[in-house]
Amino acid sequence: VLLWVSKPESSNSAEVIDALGANRQAFSMRTAAELLRMPRFWGFIIYVVGVASVYDVFDQQFANFFKGFFASPQRGTEVFGFVTTGGELLNALIMFCAPAIINRIGAKNALLIAGLIMSVRILGSSFATSAVEVIILKMLHMFEIPFLLVGTFKYISSAFNPKLSATLFLIGFNLSKQLSGVVLSAWVGRMYDTVGFHQAYLILGCITLSFTVISLFTLKGSKTLLPATA
Repeated sequence: VLLWVSKPESSNSAEVIDALGANRQAFSMRTAAELLRMPRFWGFIIYVVGVASVYDVFDQQFANFFKGFFASPQRGTEVFGFVTTGGELLNALIMFCAPAIINRIGAKNALLIAGLIMSVRILGSSFATSAVEVIILKMLHMFEIPFLLVGTFKYISSAFNPKLSATLFLIGFNLSKQLSGVVLSAWVGRMYDTVGFHQAYLILGCITLSFTVISLFTLKGSKTLLPATA
């Protein structure tokens, strides 16, 4: 009744948004099929599974590895908390500057830099011999996260149809990373038990570095959109 009495006029902004097609159905089975046939989609999946997912599995048990460099587990936990807190504060600062940096270097280069940082941290951990070294390696995390997250959003929006950004992020990034992480966690856990942290990290670091190099050729820097669907 109130809407009928007030008789609100249509918003100019709403008309513009509708004219741009933002309110139209953005996803269809035809579009999904075309997406699955695109080599650049699978190139992105290769990066997510081979680099980002492996790194997540590595980071899951890093706290236990970190505590082994201190006189007691309690002291190690305390220092790990301080380092993590400081790293998150610096991470927020870098995240604020990341969009400007990535706009200048490009989304593909941002993802490759993130992959290189992840590889350095994992490989460095395999050779770490002191508490100072593992603290420095832990702090590398604050540089990797902004490049990975912002670079992912930028890559999805530039390499694919922007209307599919949310779907691509959920399926191409989150879902693929989580599912592959389940499989990798069991395998990596067995490696920790059989060969130890250092040897396992050497293997994981070689994997992420190899997939980062592969992604140099599979990730695309040009902008090609999916065909629009009715």
